[in-house]
Amino acid sequence: MSLKLAGRLFTGPFAIDPIEVRANQAPVVYAIIAKGGQSWTPVFRVVDVGSSPDGGMRFADLASRAGWLAGPDETLSVYLFYARRSEYSAADRENIAAELRLHYDPPRGFVQ
Repeated sequence: MSLKLAGRLFTGPFAIDPIEVRANQAPVVYAIIAKGGQSWTPVFRVVDVGSSPDGGMRFADLASRAGWLAGPDETLSVYLFYARRSEYSAADRENIAAELRLHYDPPRGFVQ
């Protein structure tokens, strides 16, 4: 399944703990999403947004993880926008993440 955030297609959902973006993989812009509601009418809330550095990252090790809280009847997962180095610089990835933060105001922003 995919999720469209501000016109960009993010792939997911993925469990947070095992996900790692390695240095030899395409960097990403990530969105931590809390999914709630009924299966036929899910509600998606943007909890956090960020971008991976060129050297890679492990989601389980991020300092911001302490603030990723799910509400009652919500589950947390990560969605990824793959930003190939040939198309997006580190600054481009951070700009995309900043735009998404402005648009969704994590952790309160709901995906319409």
